[in-house]
Amino acid sequence: MPILASCHCGGTVIELPEPPTQATQCTCTYCTKTGGLWSYYAPEAPRLLKAEHLACYAPNTYNEHYFCARCGITTHGVSPAWELGGEGIPETKKFAVNARLLDDYALFTALEIERIDGRTLW
Repeated sequence: MPILASCHCGGTVIELPEPPTQATQCTCTYCTKTGGLWSYYAPEAPRLLKAEHLACYAPNTYNEHYFCARCGITTHGVSPAWELGGEGIPETKKFAVNARLLDDYALFTALEIERIDGRTLW
């Protein structure tokens, strides 16, 4: 059974390779203002099945934040694979799906949430 995540209007649908068991709640201004709750995968692992109204906000050259331009929901992102305490911008990338988009609500409510202090870390 595929694990799907979709925006409110259904314009963006992401198929995940396996169910997430953990999500990160970051306190940076972007994540708190958009409601992002991130589950991470290798960049090539998730499949974008539908992207009818997909738009990108890229505040710099290494972070891509995607959202549905129709319903406004933050869907996913591609960024360096940051490590807490690491220095510089990592070359390795990671795919972050907004776990709030999981179609299986029971799967969403079972997630272990890790909170990180993004307001002061970066």
